[in-house]
Amino acid sequence: MSFFSLFRLLLPTLILSLVCFPSLLPADAPPEVKSQDYTGKVVPLAGLLEKFGAQLDPEAAPQWLALAATDGKVYPLIRDDGARMFFQDERLLNRPMVLTGRLYPETHLLQVLSVHSIVKGRLCEVYYWCSVCSIKGYEKKPCPCCGAPMELREDPVQK
Repeated sequence: MSFFSLFRLLLPTLILSLVCFPSLLPADAPPEVKSQDYTGKVVPLAGLLEKFGAQLDPEAAPQWLALAATDGKVYPLIRDDGARMFFQDERLLNRPMVLTGRLYPETHLLQVLSVHSIVKGRLCEVYYWCSVCSIKGYEKKPCPCCGAPMELREDPVQK
C-alpha cells in the first residue's frame, strides 16, 4: 500500500476526530498582558491578611509579599527575578515604591518588571552595585565577577 493510499484512508478519520474532539486543536494564545505602573509599599502579605482575620501558615508567610497600593488594592507579588530583591532585602519593604509590572487577568497577582523607589519625593532606580567590577545587578548577592558584596543604590531617574 502506498503512502497516498494510506493517507486517503486516514484523512476522513483525522477530519472526523478534529470535528468531534476540538480540544485536539491548538489552544488560543493567552491574552496579552500589558504592563503598567503600580504605586504603594511592598509588605508581607501575612500582615495584611491578619487585618481580615486570616492567618498564613508560618511556613508560607515568608514566601508571600504584596504591594499595598495607594488606591487601597492589594497585589500579591509573583516570586520571580523581578520581585526577588524584595524577598532578599528587608530595607526595601514598607517604603514608597513604583513597580512596573503585569497584572494577570482574573487575578491580582503582579509580576514585577522593574522597581523604582520614591526618595524625598524623587523617583529613583533601585539596583545593587559592585564598585570593584562596576557591575549592576537587581538582587542582593555577592558580585558574580569578584565575589565582593554589592551595595544597594537608589539613583534619581533623569527625565
